[in-house]
Amino acid sequence: MVRFTGRAEAGTEQWDLVRFEVPEGVSRITVSRAYERFSTPESPAPNVLDLGLIGPGGEFRGWSGGARDTFTVSASDATPGYLAGPIPPGTWAVALGPVVFAAAGMAWEILVELGTGPSGRPFESCPAPAEVPGRGPGWYRGDLHVHTVHSDGERTPGELAAAARARGLDFLGSSEHNTNAANRVWGASAPPGLLVLPGEEVTTRHGHWLAVGLPPDLCVDWRHRPGDGRFAALAGEVRMRGGAVVAAHPTLPVPGAAWRFGFGQVDAIEVWNGPWTVDDHFAVEVWDSLLRSGRRVTAIGNSDSHKRSDLVGLPQTAYHADALSARAVIAALKRGRCYLAESAAVSLTYRSVLPGDTLTAPAEVTAEIEGAPGTILTLHTARGTVAARHVPSSGRAAVTWRAADPAELFVRAEARLPEPAATTFSRLVALANPVWIS
Repeated sequence: MVRFTGRAEAGTEQWDLVRFEVPEGVSRITVSRAYERFSTPESPAPNVLDLGLIGPGGEFRGWSGGARDTFTVSASDATPGYLAGPIPPGTWAVALGPVVFAAAGMAWEILVELGTGPSGRPFESCPAPAEVPGRGPGWYRGDLHVHTVHSDGERTPGELAAAARARGLDFLGSSEHNTNAANRVWGASAPPGLLVLPGEEVTTRHGHWLAVGLPPDLCVDWRHRPGDGRFAALAGEVRMRGGAVVAAHPTLPVPGAAWRFGFGQVDAIEVWNGPWTVDDHFAVEVWDSLLRSGRRVTAIGNSDSHKRSDLVGLPQTAYHADALSARAVIAALKRGRCYLAESAAVSLTYRSVLPGDTLTAPAEVTAEIEGAPGTILTLHTARGTVAARHVPSSGRAAVTWRAADPAELFVRAEARLPEPAATTFSRLVALANPVWIS
């Protein structure tokens, strides 16, 4: 066993590598951490020491962030969040991400244990199928931001799949923090008919983003910051590989989570993350201001489920896709062909036109809602709220606006319940991406 010690200064934007040598014949690597977790009156938040593992030549072998004190990697198995596979000799490194709120800094200790002996049966990757056969054009509901035991979630992939089915979802997006480990096992956990899109929540210190629809073997590096040019390059690579880029919970008031990369390189913004709160309200405002400037960027909603008590699919996004496939869902996302809803009982669509379509002024747009009794259904353009209607106890209603001037740019619909939520005076129930006016 080899012991490494060090001290991190106060701050949240630090990355480090603890390098160690692995000789021939090693079949298992076990890493453990210890660090000063205490808080001080001046800095009441606890310190955190994020962990990951990098193999020879920069090969990514896993990430657990602050969720685990120890992990193991071997040819046959690995701790969730890490990649099983051969243990080649050479220089390895424990990736550290100190998050230090204590003004005096944080002492840390890393223990590395190298094991020998026969390896078990080699791990075989089992990614989920990229398509559910026999499903043609239509509306498909999904949640692209969920977590399992492969990062800091409580559910196994199988448990999460069952929860998704119970909430009426057609697909999930695997989005573990800074690791693609779950993408290699979903094929053994997803039931027939449930599509799982491989992906990652790229968790930087300047905002989180979803890389949706990645190849199962690709992991996106999280060690970048605004101004270094790497976000644009990484986002471009994700798109080149067939994926989409989503700014996750951009207005979340948590250190490291608030979005700092701008919106020029994103395909979508997660404007509704979990139960409706005031930061979601501000995210919708940010998105709306982009629409008013003429920026065609998609709004989506996801649960960001971590705990078993977190409802998968609250919220969810319904996509009008050509098939129930990863490629078709991503295409629908990029075109804005989707609406957000609090459950599978709610639908918000446009009559004779799809979200993301473009009409020539003058144009009439009618929004239709179902499953949302007691809400106020409103239409919005670049000029603000232009129409509203109370939804009766039947849960069904429609509201129409005639866009006569191209300066209105778009027409979009939303439905809110005029009752206080935890941190807001009303609660969003559904929101549809805009129909554009040219």
